[in-house]
Amino acid sequence: MSVVQEAIETKKLGGELSASTIEAVVLGYTRGEIPDYQMAALLMAIRLVGMSYDETLALTSVMANSGPRYSFPDCVDKHSTGGVGDKVTLTALPLVAACGAPVAKLSGRGLGITGGTIDKLESIPGWTADLSEERFRAQVERIGLVVGGAGELAPADKAIYALRDTTGTVDSLALIGSSIVSKKAATGSGHLLYDVKAGSGAFMKTPAAARELAELLVRLSASLGIKASALVTDMDAALGSAIGNALEVRESVAFLRGEPVPADLAEVATDVAVRLLELHGVSDPAGSVRRALDSGAGYEKFAEFVAAQGGDVDALVDLPVSSSVRVVSAPAGGFVAAFDALGVAQGALELGAGRQTKEDTLDLGAGVELLVRVGDEVSAGDPVARLYGTRSVDRATALVLGALTIGPDPVTPTPHVLDRL
Repeated sequence: MSVVQEAIETKKLGGELSASTIEAVVLGYTRGEIPDYQMAALLMAIRLVGMSYDETLALTSVMANSGPRYSFPDCVDKHSTGGVGDKVTLTALPLVAACGAPVAKLSGRGLGITGGTIDKLESIPGWTADLSEERFRAQVERIGLVVGGAGELAPADKAIYALRDTTGTVDSLALIGSSIVSKKAATGSGHLLYDVKAGSGAFMKTPAAARELAELLVRLSASLGIKASALVTDMDAALGSAIGNALEVRESVAFLRGEPVPADLAEVATDVAVRLLELHGVSDPAGSVRRALDSGAGYEKFAEFVAAQGGDVDALVDLPVSSSVRVVSAPAGGFVAAFDALGVAQGALELGAGRQTKEDTLDLGAGVELLVRVGDEVSAGDPVARLYGTRSVDRATALVLGALTIGPDPVTPTPHVLDRL
């Protein structure tokens, strides 16, 4: 009996896999020696039976070590589990770098309703994530802030995730945790904050589920020598007002320039920046973040980073977005009780702000701009959103209107930061 057949038999009967078995299976699959159908059977057994912490740690380690690894022990990094309008990388990390904590981050592209940081930054003319390791390291040392593509790090995770995505085995806590931490461990930053989203626009639908994942991420990171912390943040509503690539960069630039932005974006971005500086050992982290905002140092760092990666800094003050705009109006008067993140994200996806398949072409200037927040009072006919783009505008309009709930009574918004670990 082969090692993968033994692993399937062991796991389907509720047994525990040894670290050596996990390593043999993962590396065998990555090399093409184990067929998809056998790996899919093992993943489904894991999805149904679960994995112990030791198994999960072993899986994380072997995936992290399956390709090249970087080492940036003095650097900080953050990881979001994905959300709608999630522009925390664009807002918090320039502040952190401006306060003296170097940032080395590898990011990816978006698929489905979750936007990708690389896609957002590529809406800046000329900006590129295509960096050699030498250039990546040099930018960390020279500027203290770099965002590059994930490249060949953790190739085992990439192969296994692609199979999970097509076999209904994505929603396993152990598989989620090992996937996330393996990539972060391979990146090599010594201080890491996880922003775990909870709500309709997130993978984890409840704060309790999000906290369980956050605890696993922090524990796995610590076992691999990474100093980690986590926040659980709300994703029943989009973060900020902008959903879409250029729109989100514009809102991030406004925040860094000290211009008015929605309170939830300001709170989460500031909280993440403070927590990262705490992890790095910076004294008075809250005061440091406040001074970086007030002085404009955060925006200056962002502009320096954009220029270093080929971007047109002059374009930041008025980044081009789609000239085709439709205003969505409130169908009735009352108080905004909800503006569901999932529905809004689906509207942005229809407009071309995201990919429904990996082969789709983005419209970087498309998306949704929300004009009202939960708790706001509106009258019938008041504008509640702007839609940017030319694709499936009627369908997007229906989705955004369907996400809006207006009630007769005032509503208190949900706290933006739900939990801290």
